[in-house]
Amino acid sequence: MMKKLFIKWGVLLFLSLCVISCDKDEITEDSQQSNDLTSQNFSQDDEGLVYSALGSEFSKTQARTIFAKTLAVTIGHNPELKHFIYEKAHEMFNGDYEVLYLMIKDEQVNGQPIHEMLKESSQEIEYEMNLPENFFKEEVLKADPYITVYVDEIYFEEPQLYEAPISVGILPAEGDDTQIEAYMAFTMEGEMQYVSEYTEDTALIGIKENERVVLINTETLDTINQTSLQNILFGDPCDSLYEAILGFFQQYLINGNPYLLVQVEQLTELYRCMCQNDCDPDSDGDGVPDSQDDCPDEAGSPDNNGCPEDPDCNVPNCDRTSIDKKDEIYRFKFSGCSAFKKTGELFEGKREMRAVITYGYLDPLTNTVVTSKIKKSGTFSKSSLRSANWLGKCKGTKWVTAHWESFNWDYCTHGEQIKVFWYEEDPGQWGTFNLNFTFKKGPINLSANVGIPLTNKDDKLGESVIQYCDGATGSGSLYNTGDIQFYYKLQ
Repeated sequence: MMKKLFIKWGVLLFLSLCVISCDKDEITEDSQQSNDLTSQNFSQDDEGLVYSALGSEFSKTQARTIFAKTLAVTIGHNPELKHFIYEKAHEMFNGDYEVLYLMIKDEQVNGQPIHEMLKESSQEIEYEMNLPENFFKEEVLKADPYITVYVDEIYFEEPQLYEAPISVGILPAEGDDTQIEAYMAFTMEGEMQYVSEYTEDTALIGIKENERVVLINTETLDTINQTSLQNILFGDPCDSLYEAILGFFQQYLINGNPYLLVQVEQLTELYRCMCQNDCDPDSDGDGVPDSQDDCPDEAGSPDNNGCPEDPDCNVPNCDRTSIDKKDEIYRFKFSGCSAFKKTGELFEGKREMRAVITYGYLDPLTNTVVTSKIKKSGTFSKSSLRSANWLGKCKGTKWVTAHWESFNWDYCTHGEQIKVFWYEEDPGQWGTFNLNFTFKKGPINLSANVGIPLTNKDDKLGESVIQYCDGATGSGSLYNTGDIQFYYKLQ
């Protein structure tokens, strides 16, 4: 929940910015139909498929699958749509890089409403179910009213990755997504595949349900699943605040469209202050109330009375300090034939050699270490990695130039050391390998853990710690995991 206090009318003004302006369509023109949209509870049929309350014959997962496949093909025909989604996601209307389809379906790209673009693309695609004429304008919202396009933050941290060919994956409505090891996705050619991670050769966006917004019918003041606005916000709200909220809805009714997007958390914050006298504001959102915050306008640490902590970051004078360039894995080789032979199923996978660069940074709000990882991969022939193959025997190993780009290592952000983990990839059952390393930033010395997806047939090839002030110019510094030798340096 956002911590900053909003006075009564300030919050109401903010919420007015969240109103969805949409043209009339078939889902809202008929008042009887609008009432039907809120008349049922969310349910599952006997086969376990999850259906919405809006009476669609399509389950949520079926609707998402059709939508994902069509969106991927449409982006293949209209690259401008991808950039439109990217820009909309970057607005972070609900705090995440997400786009609620209801908010954009009538917006135009290249002079054409998005739902029409999807409809045109669908005419060249085969589906397992027959689609009604109005599927992308109305039916998909009946099936999954909160259907959302999700863009991972990696594409905003490294925008060049988003220029790769797109795939659109789905998060199914059934089951626990934390147990999912691979997601069904569709290429721009409409071909289905399974993906389990973000890679450099394919940009992956997802179709899911938005769990951070509430859609209110402004005619009935009920949510889509018929929960009373009064109940979902407060249970037993103050009369004055409730009247003010009703007045807000009356003032900002949406012409022709009964749905209003509400960020409930902020109304709840207002209610707690006005009705429960719990209104000690937290202006900078760092978890320390202003009354106890020595720096109320700047996010900091609770351990430092709400002020930012300076971990005595005295940047050392070395290569990475004086040269502002990204790091890279320059080249690598197997340490010897014995290491080469350890990879029993070498070259049976698709990507073959993997290097995972892990690092951390200190979150100024929570004062905890946040970890990140960059995966680099390449496919190499046997002859490029060993010097001889007489009667199948390895006589030696070769250096392979990779030029695998890493990241700009900022000492005061990412600390003193990172870790590089190597493995060779093979098909198999998916699991997770937990890689541990130490995040060091000035006097702070904390352990960190990064989960790396591996199969049960992948060959682990060891790991190495790299220090900030290791030699990084020329060929860089040489590291040895035991199985892999590699040079890490500035580009």
